[in-house]
Amino acid sequence: MKIQISVCICTRNRPEELVKAIQSIQNSSYPVHEIIVSDDSTDSRTKEILVDFPDVIYTQGPRKGLCANRNNSLNQATGTYVMFMDDDVIMRENFIESITGALSNGTHHDNLIISGIEFNNGEHVYPKEQNFLGFQQKPYKDEELMTIVINSTIFPRALFDVIRFDEQLIYGYDEVDLTTRATGCGFKIILCKEAVNNHYPSIQNRDYYKPVKEASRIYVTFKRYKKTEKANLKAYAFILFASCHVILSKLKANGFTGLKDAFNTIQISRQYIRNMSEL
Repeated sequence: MKIQISVCICTRNRPEELVKAIQSIQNSSYPVHEIIVSDDSTDSRTKEILVDFPDVIYTQGPRKGLCANRNNSLNQATGTYVMFMDDDVIMRENFIESITGALSNGTHHDNLIISGIEFNNGEHVYPKEQNFLGFQQKPYKDEELMTIVINSTIFPRALFDVIRFDEQLIYGYDEVDLTTRATGCGFKIILCKEAVNNHYPSIQNRDYYKPVKEASRIYVTFKRYKKTEKANLKAYAFILFASCHVILSKLKANGFTGLKDAFNTIQISRQYIRNMSEL
């Protein structure tokens, strides 16, 4: 089967970074099948700047958060494999060549997800497993991978005929939710250390995403325990400990003024849980 990679870039108010990301993809030693930009921007700068890139597929995003934007980009993808790359990432010239080489050496291609690594702030970032509270802090040893580095991962397009990103999640831990559900459906993740991309995290949009990131961690981890692992006792014990952890950490960081943020985080996460879908 011919390997055709659709690269999906979800963007929001970062036209300058986006141009650099697109140019890096175009410089790949292994040509990609297509580049898709799904634009959640609040102004027209991104659409206007893409006039200079006629081969890029542009679509207006739904402006409902990152997961909804990723699903929107998937609607345009026609490749056999899909990659999601942030707009502040630079693809290395040999990245696609390395990761497709790992795919060619694997078996059961239809069920294979391949994660590379990223170079971020002077460090190489590898997939890490969640600890009990949901933080990705546990290095993998001999166990099978459940998580990825999303800016350096290719997914079989067939995966998204089975599951999609959970659109309750505006930002944070969406790739953890996707891959833990994917492995629960029989998909396998392997690591390709030779496939590396450079990530230069932009400060743009951080304030927009900050209020929901911790709530996303709580929701995604609860969902993993309850839905994927079907461990009800573990799921509800987690909610108790996670809520206490948020309150204590906010108190430690900001004193009593942090309590408002803590309770807001807990409230958002519980709203997610109440609305939990069967995705």
